[in-house]
Formats: sequence, C-alpha cells, structure tokens
Amino acid sequence: MEIKSAKARVVLNSRGDPTLEVEINGYSEAAPEGASKGSREVKYLDPKRAAELFNNELIDFLRTFDIASLDDLKEFENEFESIGGIKRYGGNTLIATEYAILRAWSNYEGKPIYQFFNKNPKINIRILANVIGGGAHAKGRSTNIQEFLVSPDTDNLPLSIFVASYIHKLLGKRLELLDDKFLYGRNDEGAWTTSLEDETVFNIIKMVFDEVKMDYNIKVDLGIDFAATQLYKDGSYRYKNKVFFREDQIKYVKFLIDTYDLFYIEDPLYEEDFEGFAEINNSTKSLIVGDDLTVTDIERIKKSLIYKSVKGVIIKPNQIGSVVKAYEAVKFCKENGLIPILSHRSGETESNILAHLAVGFEVPFVKFGIINGERIAKLNELIRIYESLNK
Repeated sequence: MEIKSAKARVVLNSRGDPTLEVEINGYSEAAPEGASKGSREVKYLDPKRAAELFNNELIDFLRTFDIASLDDLKEFENEFESIGGIKRYGGNTLIATEYAILRAWSNYEGKPIYQFFNKNPKINIRILANVIGGGAHAKGRSTNIQEFLVSPDTDNLPLSIFVASYIHKLLGKRLELLDDKFLYGRNDEGAWTTSLEDETVFNIIKMVFDEVKMDYNIKVDLGIDFAATQLYKDGSYRYKNKVFFREDQIKYVKFLIDTYDLFYIEDPLYEEDFEGFAEINNSTKSLIVGDDLTVTDIERIKKSLIYKSVKGVIIKPNQIGSVVKAYEAVKFCKENGLIPILSHRSGETESNILAHLAVGFEVPFVKFGIINGERIAKLNELIRIYESLNK
C-alpha cells in the first residue's frame, strides 16, 4: 500500500482532552493517553504542536513509503527515527501514524487489521474488566486502589464479556444500597466510584461473585491494579487514612492476596522497586504484573526477568510509542515465560484497533474496561472477530 496522502489534526479523547489524530489515505486513527503514567513512558508531545509539526514536516516524508508487511513498518520506524523520531515528534505522533497506516492497509487489502501480524491467529483471550476504581482515574474521590478487576474464568470470550458487564451492573445496585454518598458516578474508564473503604469494596465484590456463580455457573477471579507509584511520595505510600513504608506495603499486598484470594495484582509497589516486586512475586502463585515497572520496554522487561519481579507484563503500545516495539515486547514475554496483557488507556479513542492487535499478537489477556463507548468499541470488535474465527 503506497502512502499517497497524510495529514494531522487535533480531536478529543474519551476524557474530552485534546489528542492527535493522523489520517493516512483517508483513514484516521488517534493517540490515546493515560492519566496514571510511568515516568519511563516515551515523550508525549502537546497535540497542537504535534499536529503542526506533522503537517509541516512529515507529509512529504510519509509519501515515500509503501507498506505491505511488518518489515516495511519496521523500515518506516527506522527512517522516522533518523529524522528526529520520538524525541522531536513524540510517541503520540508515531503511534497515531502507525495505527492510521494499519487502518489504511486494512481497507486497501480488504483484510482485517489482525492479519497484518498473523494470517491465522488462535483466539484464546480472557478479559480483565475494571468495575470499581479510584486513584488517579477518579481524582481522589474514591478508593485508594486504582482498579478492582474481574475476570470470568471461561474460554467463551463473548460470554465472559457479558458476565463482566452483568457484574458491573450488579455492583452499581449494591453500591446504591450500601454507600449513602453513591450517585452512580463513574471514573475515566467507566468503573464505579464509591466513598466506601477498599476492604469493604472487596467484600461487596465477593458477594456479587456468589450471585454470578448461581446465575451463570462461572467462576470469576478478582484482581487489582494498585498503581502504587501514584501513592508513593518521599519514601512512603500515602493512603487517605494511613501511611505505609516499604515493608508495610509489601505486608499489606500479601495480606490482600491471602484474604481475598486475589488472582491478579498490578503495580503493587513503586515503579523502581524491582526487588520488592520480586519479594511479593516469589511469595505467591498469583499473577504479579508490571505496568509502570516495565512500560512496554524490552530493557525494563529484561530487568524484571533478572530480578524475577513479575509473572505478567502490561503492554500499552502508546507507552512505548510504537506498534512494532509493542509487538516485539509481546514476543519477548512469550519467549521468556511472561504473560503479556494488552491494555487500553484511561484517555482512550473510539477506535477498535486494540481488539485487532490483541488477536494479531495472540495475547492471553486484555484490559479494555467494560463500559463507555470507547471501551465497548473494542469489546464488540473482539466478539465479532471471535465469531469470525470460530465458524
């Protein structure tokens, strides 16, 4: 596919914040942005400035490329780096451009985007759905823990999506009864926000799981994303009603794992504490996962392997600013016994492209949320792809 036209503009993301959108051969994709960011994420350029630079400096550059394979996309990245790359144009420019290239390629070839990476993928995906949340996604109005995640234990992907949605609805009804300040408020990702304490929320979710098991005969696993770097300041973890030093935080994480039978724990400690992650990871069979720790960067993932810090790694393409590098990170994880988990961002776009990357990369888990249009776009596309691959 020859790139014949290119332009950039500023549009809105799901938070209503400006973000960069790139159009290639008439097909557009935008860059997502997270609220809870690791300090090691690639440079994010102001969208207005990114659009100006793109339209003034990159249009003619892009017209020199013919994209027909992953190798061609890699060559594009190499050339992009040679003219300034992410340092000059920002990771949001590169990721939006590559997404738009993939969308244009799909329409040119008449093939789904996932086939750019994998012509005959096997789909065996479990979802992790954020149902109650707080932290940086709720601006201090909610729980200390950033995400309470549910994961129905079934290989029937559409069923797992519907069960997670059902859990979200049940939790809304329970919170209405138990939280006198609850007004059906939701955070950036559509998860309920509540004034109840974290431990109370755990118990409410466990009660709902019992109800779901009776209705669907499906076991549901519980996970959390601490986003602990957001709690960390001057050597301690600052909760609304307590302060923990490092060893206290490690003990608290272990206590929650044991007490609530947690299946999944993401970023339980500050983003540079590889040794502390390892102490937790080596003490449990639960899935300890790095996000701010690893930032979709193979070098950080390698370091986590050396320390045995995690069993799983969050993959966010915009975190590293590159579809190619995100794909390479997934492959590296698989080759080294780590579980890759493809994730959305809190400030998302209406695109469904992450569903195609999940299938093309053959990841075993996705974190796409469970409510709001920008999340539903990805989940519904997963249902369509699942149906098409299981005819």
